[in-house]
Amino acid sequence: MKKLWLGLGLLLLLLAAGCGVQRHTAKSIRASTAASSRQVSTSQASSVPLTPLAKLKARSKDTLVYAPFGDSLSVGLFADKKASRFTSLFARQLGQLTGKTVTEAGIAEVGKTATNLGIPALSNLVAQQPDVVTIEFGTNDAVGGASPSALNAYHQALTTIVTTLQEKTTAQLILMTTWSPNNGPYAAADLKFDAVVKEIGRSYHVPVADLATIWQGHDDVTGPASTAIPDFAANGPRDTFHPNQRGHDQIVALLIKTLEE
Repeated sequence: MKKLWLGLGLLLLLLAAGCGVQRHTAKSIRASTAASSRQVSTSQASSVPLTPLAKLKARSKDTLVYAPFGDSLSVGLFADKKASRFTSLFARQLGQLTGKTVTEAGIAEVGKTATNLGIPALSNLVAQQPDVVTIEFGTNDAVGGASPSALNAYHQALTTIVTTLQEKTTAQLILMTTWSPNNGPYAAADLKFDAVVKEIGRSYHVPVADLATIWQGHDDVTGPASTAIPDFAANGPRDTFHPNQRGHDQIVALLIKTLEE
């Protein structure tokens, strides 16, 4: 009888020890699983790519150079004044959002295209050592129509502009599509040139600010004609083609949104 009780006691001890091992194993598994989950969560968080704006903010320098590169839109026609054209407003907002001093440089001339200004002026733009470049050509390129040869020439020129700036600068590039008044005479051609801009943006991983989202279907972002703008007196009075102040304000908002995506 003593042997029987001794055997039962040993059996109970073994069972209790086994339960303890199982409970310890279960706790270890739960702890390991929780740690793995935290590691995966941390890994996923660290793998989220930074937005272009966040990358600019993270740059070690305290001063950024913004270089608008384009035609009459980048000159500023026809904002209420030069200080409120989209390039100047964008520079100021960029400074506020990054906490850095942003200086405005760039190259822009009325009536120019990607081929007759964009390519020849590239070396001068590179020499400015820009941190941000808005590339705004195509509006004048489209005036002659969207023939295969015109689209091909534009594609080649814009590709050269983008690849050269990517190779020779560390600038954050933003491609901008063409500008037109709503139902303007070149609107159909503009949209074909816009398709080229978007294709190059995809191919070279450059964000695109689609200006058609501003002017298409909206009559209040241009004109009224004949208003005299002192800062742009050399270019004549305001017309019904170029963006008015509302148009410039919306271009700035679109550029900032593009950097935040």
